[in-house]
Amino acid sequence: MSDTLFTLALEPPLDVRLGERYWLVEYDEIRRDNWLDTLARAGLALWPGRVASLDGTGGLVNNLRVWENLILPAWYHHAEPLPALEESLLALFAEVGIEAESAVGICQSLPSALGREARQELALLRAALTRPCCIVIDGDWHTFLAYGRGLACRELFDRIAAQAAVFVVAAYPPPSTGFQRLEAVDASQLIVSGTHEATEGY
Repeated sequence: MSDTLFTLALEPPLDVRLGERYWLVEYDEIRRDNWLDTLARAGLALWPGRVASLDGTGGLVNNLRVWENLILPAWYHHAEPLPALEESLLALFAEVGIEAESAVGICQSLPSALGREARQELALLRAALTRPCCIVIDGDWHTFLAYGRGLACRELFDRIAAQAAVFVVAAYPPPSTGFQRLEAVDASQLIVSGTHEATEGY
């Protein structure tokens, strides 16, 4: 965990550290979406091209092949050669237990042909390719880590989260320790107000 403080341009400004995890409990769906957008915009202002968003649907563009969904954001923002990105992507597939032959088949498909869990898993691979400094997570996506394919993704998630400021906005409290408590003072202000107690699960 970094000792360096980074200041997100919110009102009031919010000081965060890479490697720390922050959790906002928000029961209203519209306000949850607004906070996710606000945090992503603030992160992009501080870390252009290094912000990943993980939402419950996976957030993939349905009329682009999976390969394009996963590779193009990193290629656009970081201008790495495509062969190097493809090699990194295959390594990420291997990290979550998917062999190269299966990975190639997945990459050639459209997201609409895949189940929800598969799209959520692919969203994590896309995020990992961008080497994010900030990860903004919908609570629906975070529950993915607790079952099925999500269990195979937890190690990768923890690895990239260790190098990023992680923000979860959910309708429930965090199921594990280690989260700073974010509190919405009003519709436009967030503060850190201690740490969350753990509930059951991941």
